[in-house]
Amino acid sequence: MTTFSYILRDTGRLLVRHWFLGILTLITAAVMMWILGITTLFSLNIQNLLQKLESELVVQAYVKKGSEVGKIAETIRAMEAVTSLTALSPEETLTKLQARMGSQSHALDLIGENPLPWNFEIRVKNAVEVPHLVRTLMAMPEIEDVVYAGMVVERVAAISRVASKAAVAMFALSIMITSLVVYNTIHISLYSRREEIAIMFLVGATRSYISTPFVLEGTFLALLGSIIAVAGITSAYFPGIRLLQQSLPFLSLVGDLRTIGQFGVLLVGFGATLGWVCSCIVVTRFMNSTTRPL
Repeated sequence: MTTFSYILRDTGRLLVRHWFLGILTLITAAVMMWILGITTLFSLNIQNLLQKLESELVVQAYVKKGSEVGKIAETIRAMEAVTSLTALSPEETLTKLQARMGSQSHALDLIGENPLPWNFEIRVKNAVEVPHLVRTLMAMPEIEDVVYAGMVVERVAAISRVASKAAVAMFALSIMITSLVVYNTIHISLYSRREEIAIMFLVGATRSYISTPFVLEGTFLALLGSIIAVAGITSAYFPGIRLLQQSLPFLSLVGDLRTIGQFGVLLVGFGATLGWVCSCIVVTRFMNSTTRPL
């Protein structure tokens, strides 16, 4: 217990004595975690927009007359790609068609008896599954015709694939850059105190006693920097998305307080873990080089 109290005391002394390097490390950690957070939120919003767009894709399946509508609907609902199905009677379909035609809807009165069949409005999980679903529906003997925006589906699927790969690449690159910058900042901070470390070795201090305060300092500064970054992100993110949604109300952005809160906790946890890992690696390598015999 006494040794631990001494370690905490030395950690506090490191923060106070070398305050300039501490502030430099803190600012670096905060900026890099802010960039990582913004990059991640941007990727999340792109994915959310694409998912929203994919959920709006509708496949229209027309049923042959005389078929059992309820049985066919249950069969289609059981398909893995289907998220929802709405059955429309001939009368409901005609009403929707009249609403779309507007002032020209009086032309439908010339048709006489309603020729429209029962049909299903089918929504899918993602655009990639639409072609396979359409082929499955066309193979069903009870389905007369299937209508969907083929070109739109192909483009949405292609954009979704590219966006997913880009999001992963951006996230991986951000983590790599953040790790390298935090690592080098902690290394510079430690290198500037090499004489102090050498003196501690001469007076008989153990490796763990010397290294632990530096690890705690790096972890604490990375944790504090992550908290500052999260505070900066949340203070700018919510007003930003409100302005965007006022100008572009059709945009579907991640604005749930719980989701952003969980994201903030994860970012702070990642920052503290990153600071601890980088500090351990830097201190271990530095100690090995310092104690290596000439």
